[in-house]
Amino acid sequence: MKTEQEKLQCHFAKQREYQARAIARQRAKQADPEWRAEQYEKQRERQIKSAERAKNKPIKCRGLKGRTPTATERRMMDKIGSLPCIACYVHGVTNENATIHHINGRTADGAHAYVLSLCDCHHQHAAPAAVRAVYPWLVPVHADGTCGGKAEFETLNGTQEHLYALCLEMIS
Repeated sequence: MKTEQEKLQCHFAKQREYQARAIARQRAKQADPEWRAEQYEKQRERQIKSAERAKNKPIKCRGLKGRTPTATERRMMDKIGSLPCIACYVHGVTNENATIHHINGRTADGAHAYVLSLCDCHHQHAAPAAVRAVYPWLVPVHADGTCGGKAEFETLNGTQEHLYALCLEMIS
């Protein structure tokens, strides 16, 4: 009767033989020119199918992001972005914490050329009611619930085109 160690040695020897035979079969197959030509053709077919699928695949929409600004537009945006909030400035308040607002949205042609520097309360988020009671002109251009919106913003702060002209005066 074989001991446990002899059984293990026999098992490992069989595994090594099996692996050696498998490697020999693999090398023989890979050395066969017909098999290699067949594999090359399969790979070419997969590449062609992949290229056809990519060609027929619709271009992914960028959604609300719009295109990337050009270098000239980026410089203009940087200059206007360094200004204080233009809507606060019109009312005699200097608010340095401002972000860029695209007047015509980010997806329209030339959209990155027409931007304003607006604080958060003039851009997107309405100021608390207590603050708006003191500063009634502090409404966002993008409506926040029932507060703000383009019409109300322009009534209280001037048109966006007028504010843009002020921005251009300030950067020149």
